[in-house]
Amino acid sequence: MRVDHRKDYQTAFERLLKFASDGPLAKEIVSAKEEFFARLGRAHEKREDLYEIATQSFLEWYCYNYQTKAFHKSPAVIYTTLAMDNEIYVQTIERALLYRWSFYEVQKVDKEWIELKDLLFLQTRKVYHERRFPEFRVWKPKVGQIIQARLFLYPDEQGYFMTHAWIHPVSETDLLKKTCEAQTQVWSAHEGLLMESIEAAARTLGLETQLSVSRASNWYYQELKRKFA
Repeated sequence: MRVDHRKDYQTAFERLLKFASDGPLAKEIVSAKEEFFARLGRAHEKREDLYEIATQSFLEWYCYNYQTKAFHKSPAVIYTTLAMDNEIYVQTIERALLYRWSFYEVQKVDKEWIELKDLLFLQTRKVYHERRFPEFRVWKPKVGQIIQARLFLYPDEQGYFMTHAWIHPVSETDLLKKTCEAQTQVWSAHEGLLMESIEAAARTLGLETQLSVSRASNWYYQELKRKFA
C-alpha cells in the first residue's frame, strides 16, 4: 500500500510541477531557480547524487514554499485552489501541504521503520524504511545523525515518507541541536533557518577534511548559530 501511494504521489507531483512551470508560472520557476541555486554555490554539482538531492530540494521548495509574484501564493496552493486537474491528484497534493519540513535526529533504525526526533517541533516521527526508495540510495540512516527533510504523511496516518534528505556533518551535531532548541520557542515556519541550513550543508561539501585538519570552525554553521540561536 505504501509503495503504491509513493507512486501516486510521484504522479501527482509531476502534474503539479507541469502546472507550476507552464503558462503564467513559466517565469516564476526561472526566478525561483536563480534565487535558490545562488545560495548553494557549486559544490553539489561535483557529485551526481548530491546534484539530484539539490534539484529535488529546489522543486519541492518552489512548489510548496515559494511565494509567486503574480499570485502571492505557492504553486501548490494555487493548484489545489483552482482544482482544475483530476480530483485524485488534487487531493494528493492537498495532503502533501501538511508536510513537516524540519531537522531530525535519528533515534532508532530497524527493517521497517526509522524513528526520528523532530528537533524543532519536539515530536517523534516514523519514516517507512523501504530500501528501494530513492532517498535511501544516498542516505544510510544511522542513530545520532542529524538530517533535514520534508516529511509527507501517508493517507493511513501511520507514518511518513520523504523524497530526499540533507545530511548534516557529525561535527555540527551539538551546534544544530542548540540552534534548534532556541528555535522551538519561535512560533513560525522556521523557513529562514531551514533555507540557510541547506546552504550550509551544500557549501560544506568537500570542506570537512580541510576543516578537520586545520581545526577551524565551520563558518557556515557558526553563522547559523549566530543568527538563529
